Amino acid sequence: MKLLIVSKNSTYKQLFEKREEGLTAFLTSSLSNTEKNMDAIFLDGEMIQIDDLNHIRELYPNQTIFFKPVALKSDILTKRISKVAAAVKIHVMNEYSTEEQLVNEITARLFEKDNTSTKRIISFFGTHSGAGVTTTVLNLARSLSQKTDEKVLVLSLNSWDPADYLYHYEGQYLNDLKVDLNLKNLTVQRLTEAIHYNDSFYHLAGNRDIKLQRMYQPYEIEHLIQIAQQIFDVILIDAGTHFDTAPTVQSYLSSGLKFLVTNQEVKGYRGYFPYVFHQLIEPAGGSADDFLLIINKYQPGNTLINEKDLEDELNMVKISTIPDVKELGTMAAYQRKLLYDFTESAYSKEIDFLSKLIISEGNISESINPIGKTKEKRGLFSLFN
Repeated sequence: MKLLIVSKNSTYKQLFEKREEGLTAFLTSSLSNTEKNMDAIFLDGEMIQIDDLNHIRELYPNQTIFFKPVALKSDILTKRISKVAAAVKIHVMNEYSTEEQLVNEITARLFEKDNTSTKRIISFFGTHSGAGVTTTVLNLARSLSQKTDEKVLVLSLNSWDPADYLYHYEGQYLNDLKVDLNLKNLTVQRLTEAIHYNDSFYHLAGNRDIKLQRMYQPYEIEHLIQIAQQIFDVILIDAGTHFDTAPTVQSYLSSGLKFLVTNQEVKGYRGYFPYVFHQLIEPAGGSADDFLLIINKYQPGNTLINEKDLEDELNMVKISTIPDVKELGTMAAYQRKLLYDFTESAYSKEIDFLSKLIISEGNISESINPIGKTKEKRGLFSLFN
């Protein structure tokens, strides 16, 4: 297959030609006098303007074309690019994609590959602050780690929430790794030293440096996830709600399974998230079908929105309804215990259901004796074995 790359960045050509599929890449900074017998074209937004897209489609009427915009300063411009590209059947790539992510996605689309390994990276997002993403992820990590012998890691990548308060956390934080991430020299040993082992799963708490909340770069978070994949079999990401930050966007781009956590508060399903979806996710090529919906702290009754109406409001398929356990949740938080360990309840059953779904989708091996199983505590450096 022949791919034409319109860019000044020679790294794209190198990355494409390293792929095992046998793709031949041609790099050019101009479309003039270019071969027409190409199978696909990648357009770098630094070289191509939105007004050029229609002309390029006329030059290449049958080829698959990808376009990566850069430096979008407003949601109006983002929406315009999305509409123009859709009209001429050009795929718009996420502007926050790193070079390697972009190459991987284009290759997967061209060769119709399903990368099952990404399904072992599972990201959880919230419709708004307070939806319950952190609580859901940490309790799910407990459940999942008790049902498999594979190593489960939680990455807290919400820049506004370190997620170190639901149990006695003794590890380091995302901001402690900032220099290593910035220089892309994070090692397996350094990450292993930073994480905390919580009896059955591993956890790297998030950012607690207020000044760094918006200072993380896409390649830094991509680097963190890549190193984590060398150690852990399953990675659960608490990605928060801020889709205008690198940690949240990289969580979205890196994960094969994506869950959206909401509750019955109006500000979530009618307030914050619809703006995020229509201004940030949808124009970048995302859709409601990317997410599986989790309704958290659900209270049945006529005074609050029901499950079916919540599905309709968000245009998503509900996969789980986690009941409101009222004072049990407050008691568990006060005692710094995970709710999954605190009580046997309908809450635990729903968390277990999500674990089974992740095991199935990620083709994760189940433990022979998951019920009542206790794992021998492993020292951090035993991860190398």
